[in-house]
Amino acid sequence: LLPRVVGDLVSLFYTSTFPSMDDTIPQWWSSVPIVTKYLFASFGGITLLSAGLGIPSPSLLIYRYHLVFHQFQIWRLITCIPFLGGLGWSFLLNMFYLYTYSRNLEMSTFLKCVADYVFMLLIGSVLLLAFAFFADRKVVGQGLIMMIVYVWSRKNANVEVSFMFGIRFKAPYLPWVLIFLDIVLGGDLILDLVGIAIGHLYFYLDEIYPLTRGGRRLLKTPSFLKRYLGQPEVVFGTRAGAPVPAAGGGHAWGRGHSLGRG
Repeated sequence: LLPRVVGDLVSLFYTSTFPSMDDTIPQWWSSVPIVTKYLFASFGGITLLSAGLGIPSPSLLIYRYHLVFHQFQIWRLITCIPFLGGLGWSFLLNMFYLYTYSRNLEMSTFLKCVADYVFMLLIGSVLLLAFAFFADRKVVGQGLIMMIVYVWSRKNANVEVSFMFGIRFKAPYLPWVLIFLDIVLGGDLILDLVGIAIGHLYFYLDEIYPLTRGGRRLLKTPSFLKRYLGQPEVVFGTRAGAPVPAAGGGHAWGRGHSLGRG
């Protein structure tokens, strides 16, 4: 079952990324939106180099309280996020989720709103580092990926997702289906749940609370970040250039394919 699942994912990734033989890797890479490009390159590159080749040693990348705060190895606060801890099925799935849902978010909800997306990722990273501090976790990147998946699922609540063996369900169920798959693969359930909790907190403060009676927008992207990334100011409740999601008919697993088919 597991090789088939991963095989379907690889096939879907390839067919959705290179729909024709005329497409090349450089052309595909140039078409990936900027934030997703940096996320995919950092998560994939750092994990492959460290876990696969030992360059650098994984022990130099993971979070350790005494090394950060007593020996001032501050870089660990950054490297413990993109370093996923090891290679295997879980790594392949996480890279697929990261590419697919980060790209979808950046090209829809955060279209022309790069600073807002970066701010969301910064919020998630800070909260995950706080979790690492209190729970003494070595790596937290999987939690950030699950946060991205959760936010996408809530902002595209009416989209229908195709999963393995032709199973179809609404997008908000996707994070829980992925948790079930992660349990089967022996993944980190706690990090998944923390990522979902952080994603829900962000979604509530960004989308729901400002529209409640007496509510206000608490999450405001800093002006300096908008200026640096060239994002214009937006009207309350909207994002410049972001289209309104369709009421349905979308999917998340490539161009009309279902996992487990074939």
